[in-house]
Amino acid sequence: MEYECTGYLGGMILRQISITPEVIRNSKLQDAAACIREVLENAEDDTRILFENADYDLKTGYAYQDTFFISNNDSGVKSAAFYVTNKKNIIIDGCGSRLHGIGRILPFYISGCENVVIQNFEIDYKRPFASQGKILETSPDSVTLKIDRSEFPYVVRNGTIRFTGENYDSSYVLGMLEFEEKEKRPAADVFDYGVDAGLCAREVQEGIVELAYPFSRQPSAGNILTIKHEKRLVPAIVIDRCEKVLVEDVWIKHAGTMGIVAQLSRDITVNRVGIYPDPCSQRVFSVNADALHFVNCGGTITVQDGRFESMFDDVINVHGNYLRVDKVLDERHIVVEVPHFQQEGFFPVRRGNRITVCDQMSMLKQGQAAVKEFRAINKKYGELELEEPYPFQQGKSCCIDPSDWYPEVVFRRNRCGRNRARGLILTSEKKMVIEDNEIDSEGSCIKVNSDMKNWFESGAISQLVIRNNRLMRHNQVNWGKAVIDVDPGMCRLEEDRAFHGEIIIENNDIFLKNTPLFWGYSLRKLILRNNRICLEQGAVSSEASDYVLTHHVGSVRTEGNTFCERRETGGGNEKT
Repeated sequence: MEYECTGYLGGMILRQISITPEVIRNSKLQDAAACIREVLENAEDDTRILFENADYDLKTGYAYQDTFFISNNDSGVKSAAFYVTNKKNIIIDGCGSRLHGIGRILPFYISGCENVVIQNFEIDYKRPFASQGKILETSPDSVTLKIDRSEFPYVVRNGTIRFTGENYDSSYVLGMLEFEEKEKRPAADVFDYGVDAGLCAREVQEGIVELAYPFSRQPSAGNILTIKHEKRLVPAIVIDRCEKVLVEDVWIKHAGTMGIVAQLSRDITVNRVGIYPDPCSQRVFSVNADALHFVNCGGTITVQDGRFESMFDDVINVHGNYLRVDKVLDERHIVVEVPHFQQEGFFPVRRGNRITVCDQMSMLKQGQAAVKEFRAINKKYGELELEEPYPFQQGKSCCIDPSDWYPEVVFRRNRCGRNRARGLILTSEKKMVIEDNEIDSEGSCIKVNSDMKNWFESGAISQLVIRNNRLMRHNQVNWGKAVIDVDPGMCRLEEDRAFHGEIIIENNDIFLKNTPLFWGYSLRKLILRNNRICLEQGAVSSEASDYVLTHHVGSVRTEGNTFCERRETGGGNEKT
């Protein structure tokens, strides 16, 4: 990735602060995170912080430390290298600098800011939060791995494998996943091996380790087994309660959870960002969870000209968060609960916000109200006072949806794939346009979700346009029922009301194997037109509707689609 240093923000002339290795060596603590912390604390608005193109080690020791509540992550006390709060018109320009995380360091946390640019950095960790080894032998209850100790250091102690490194030690294993050695992507139709504990191990010889595990599906010798030994602790970049943030020309090679997380923020642009492994390393993985994650954001989210590959979860997830009504105190006062533990401490409601009341069984909207006051009781419960009385029914299960926090989404000219799970997960009530991308994911390329049972991720789409993309999925078993999957997850369907609005799928190249093109329900309107649909040999059809499975969909229109037969050589015979 090439980088170009710039020095402007919307035509404004900014004062400049320079950070160089020499500045850090001459600083009081001679520590990069401490030096960066001092510069950021003293920086005024309208400032450009310019780094000399060099390598910078980010350690936890002298970094800013606080309790952070980051939605869809494990909250708690974290150390942040770049902690930027309540600033306006700030550029942080790395000029191609390489940031090396050492230990559980959160590289960027941007909070309460307006007009911020983060550009021209590479972000990696000297000791990644996952390891991998080549599979030498397998059995139903064990696997023998060859692990490169120089890149993935470990010790076997008291019959348990511990993953080690500078300022890092973990005997915990979240899970394992098998990758194809040649293609460096998840093996065909595999699923996660969940652990959530330590792994019993025996070191056969230097660099050869036998791990005990009751495999439901035996891994294949010659492939690669990845071991994720960290919970969702350290994303690379967090954007919290900000307006107008640009992340540009940044390459995130690895992070402990997500690449970029934004919450309660408006107008976020992600431009020419790469999240993929360093090809000079042995790694088959990039970040430990989603590449991009946007929670209760507003304005416009624009992601363009990026490359997102080899994540342990999805390419992008855009959603709101439901809060569950725990107790009705009276017509104007309710207690709400954060239902999922990885959303605790994150309350997406503020004075003046509007909320939508939804039935938990059907997920359909019941009414609206305005928030007069909100008070957090603790990290799990909060009390809402409404402007006007609302007829809540005691004992009836319902949730509230912070309806002021939904963004328009533009996702264009991105290259995505080789990742576990889905491509794009999209739930927003504003218009979303997905165009000119290549999406080569394991599960569904695009999933329209929402639920009040598990993650409590909210958003009934109004219009989703999917056009001019190249769509392929490889895992035919897990992570979605079709290439495009609409699964709102309600417990009760109502015949006369759909949860989601309109989806337009047009002018795409769509490659099908053993799953449908589209599967979904509780949708008002589906349009499928002018797509080129490539099918496995011997499965050519002349009807797009043969590959579209729907129920409780108001109208389905298919027109102008063409079909071709996929061959091993890549050629095909086109039919209309």
